[in-house]
Amino acid sequence: MSKKLSYHQSVNYSQADPMKVLAQQEGRATTKNMPTGFSELAGTRGESAYVFQMGTQWGALVQEGLGTKSMVAQAVYEASGRSYFHDIAQDTVACIINDLVSVGATPVALNAYWSANSYEWLTDETLARDFITGWRAACDKANVVWGGGETQSLAGMIEPSALEFAGSAFGIIEKEAQLVQADRLTADDTVVLIESSGVHANGISLIRELANTLPGGYNTLLADGTTLGEAVLKPAHIYAGLVMALQAAKIDIHYLSNITGHGWRKLMRADKDLSYVMTFVPPVAEVFNFIAEKSGNNKREMYGTFNMGAGYAVYVPSTQADQVVKIAKQCGLKAWAAGKVETGKKQLKIEPLELTFSGESLEVR
Repeated sequence: MSKKLSYHQSVNYSQADPMKVLAQQEGRATTKNMPTGFSELAGTRGESAYVFQMGTQWGALVQEGLGTKSMVAQAVYEASGRSYFHDIAQDTVACIINDLVSVGATPVALNAYWSANSYEWLTDETLARDFITGWRAACDKANVVWGGGETQSLAGMIEPSALEFAGSAFGIIEKEAQLVQADRLTADDTVVLIESSGVHANGISLIRELANTLPGGYNTLLADGTTLGEAVLKPAHIYAGLVMALQAAKIDIHYLSNITGHGWRKLMRADKDLSYVMTFVPPVAEVFNFIAEKSGNNKREMYGTFNMGAGYAVYVPSTQADQVVKIAKQCGLKAWAAGKVETGKKQLKIEPLELTFSGESLEVR
């Protein structure tokens, strides 16, 4: 590798985040339009899902998109004829549902949004059938109704080879005790990390740029014998079943974080001045080692961009951490009591790696 690759050259959150904050401010000004009997939940803006009260219950709403991971699947499909679009569908549903359940909501309905330059992609029966049946299968995993959606042909707006996959979902919170809000976080809480399946859907722009520099592209072999394409296209875990199992066991969930864009910095997403001190780092899949080596990214850059083996975080009283790990195992997921919430300025310390991220490095609000 002759040139270091940087995710933030192609996806610069510092450019977008200030306008995201402005959008939240403008959105807050529209709360006067709420119908009688509805009210916005305080502190909901800037969280993964928007929550509003409706009578004695709460509704949660989210919209999310897959990003550019579909372009990896297309490149592999064109080069090898092997379709990963069943997995791409799960990735998209996971992006939506994992945000929705992070406020404690039970998924009710999910709508799809698929757009392309034309409808030609729907004439490829292998690709289209894999994707559509994969979407249904992912909805079954999330225990959510697929209610419908929008399929657009946007000639002149989207490149001929690009496929954009996104969607929205609605969930219900029946009891106030099931609400997950930042104000419940306290010092001495334990941070339980839940395993990821791989890169999920973040840092893909850097991976695509990296693949273009490799003679074998996505067919390049990793140290574990898999190809780069196979490793990147492992579908993201859907964590809805875990959250529902934790609620059923009456775990006192103080916060949940979907570790997506911004990498481990998402561990300090809560709008509170607290320090997060991680004393354990989960093992990472070989694909992360490969990306770091071939892109020239150091540990700070990798943990500030990718999930690095931890796709979700559960914050609970220390007395319940072991129970969370046990329930995760019952759901087929590895989990680790990996750190503590402490008093102090907002920051993330990853002690085994001697890394510290300041609160200012996460500008999602």
